[in-house]
Amino acid sequence: MTSKTTKPGNGAEARRDNVRQAVNNACDQLNSDGVEPRNYVEQLSWLFFLKAFEASEDRREEESAFEDTPYERRLNGKYRWSTWTRALTGKSKAVKGLKTPEEVFRFVNADLFEKLTTLGDDTLGLQFQRIFSTIRNHSRRPGSFARVVSQVERIDFSRQADVIELSEIYERLLKDVAGDSAGYAGEFYTQRHIVKAMVEVVKPRLGDRVYDPCMGTAGFLFESAEYIKHHDSNMSGEDFERFQRDTFAGNELKPLSYLLGVMNMILHGIDKAKLALADTLERHENNVAEQRRFSVILSNPPYGGKMDRDSQGNFTIQSAATEILFLQHIMTNLAKGGRAGVILPEGVLFRGGPDAKVRKKLLTQFKVHTILSLPAGAFLPYTGVKTNVIFFDRPKKAATTNKIWFYELTNDGFELKQTRKPIEGSQLPDFLKKRKKQVEGDNSWVVEFDEVAFEEDGWDLTARNPNKKDDYEHVPALELVRSIKTKEERIFELLGELEEMLEGEV
Repeated sequence: MTSKTTKPGNGAEARRDNVRQAVNNACDQLNSDGVEPRNYVEQLSWLFFLKAFEASEDRREEESAFEDTPYERRLNGKYRWSTWTRALTGKSKAVKGLKTPEEVFRFVNADLFEKLTTLGDDTLGLQFQRIFSTIRNHSRRPGSFARVVSQVERIDFSRQADVIELSEIYERLLKDVAGDSAGYAGEFYTQRHIVKAMVEVVKPRLGDRVYDPCMGTAGFLFESAEYIKHHDSNMSGEDFERFQRDTFAGNELKPLSYLLGVMNMILHGIDKAKLALADTLERHENNVAEQRRFSVILSNPPYGGKMDRDSQGNFTIQSAATEILFLQHIMTNLAKGGRAGVILPEGVLFRGGPDAKVRKKLLTQFKVHTILSLPAGAFLPYTGVKTNVIFFDRPKKAATTNKIWFYELTNDGFELKQTRKPIEGSQLPDFLKKRKKQVEGDNSWVVEFDEVAFEEDGWDLTARNPNKKDDYEHVPALELVRSIKTKEERIFELLGELEEMLEGEV
């Protein structure tokens, strides 16, 4: 992958080109060292994490000096990124015992990793422990490791342009390895423009407690942080401490995603978020005290997964489908007066059985106010399954759903192909503009509660645009194929559930 030629004087493009080149060169070096492609992301992630953490500590140190308050660095002396990498980058004089690539390589594999897992039992220390007890140095030779570190050193985490470009490159790397590892270990990474639109609808503010039960790389959390900082820019010192310590929480099952999530939050100035490396569904409780609930929940739960019957006992409505279990978890953990936005596969809106029971509970105990129908292919290259974003509140009083505003999005600003190249005509701005007053139009309509509140119809919430006639002759072939594929997948799911039931009776 070669970089574009940078035009003279174009500083922003020059920085982006520099980041792309650095990551490409590092990947080439890892390849020459015999590191498997699926391990590129993990190797680069922990290196970027340590460099980013030093930038965060530098910023904290400067802020403390300005306020004339002491700040004790968590990684100091030989454990600082800029100290142990000196012999590898040649930027300054190497320190004793770390003067050759061989000495640095031994230090990293033994001393440094041990230090990183014993930083303390506070929030940040435990996050380091969870990260560095599950990953390792994949480089095999000191010389190769030195060359990779030199490329990482080219990226400046104090520059917003570098951070943004690196985030985009990570998503491309994850897509590249998705073919070899099934969506990179089953993870579907939410497109940033969709995340921002969801945050704009839910509007997190200072004083909210924001939660994502399957946070992945923490996209919903750090976009919420940016939204709050933009709309509550005049925070007092006490407000900022509360913003840091009490606002954000998330769980993530996969160690690599957890690492990226913690790093993303640190890069966005949040290093005290309550982020856990944990299985949310195993930790689910049916009875959650109100003070432990969250006022904002944003999430894109993993779907297509299966949970064995023995593990479903802590859910009121049992189902093998992980998306239904996550939806129940979100409903249980949403505080009175809270707002939620959740991405769900199309089947959740119309399937019978447990899905219908959960929909009834959602409509009668919560206030579903908006459903954004996303186009099939919005999550390519991971999946072509059609999805919807359901927005709902948990009223402080007994009020429930009265009417639902639907918006059918056919253009999210990107091609509905594996490459997902940007295109003109995104309807997201129109969605956000019309949603405020639930304006009806060619792509938007309102459905009254009485129109979906039928037990025999399974409380069906399918987004059927009344302004469009069914004209199957003009439906694109690709859309028809995806629709058939989705239905067949659901048939196999139902057959699997039936098989489990029959086996249990034998």
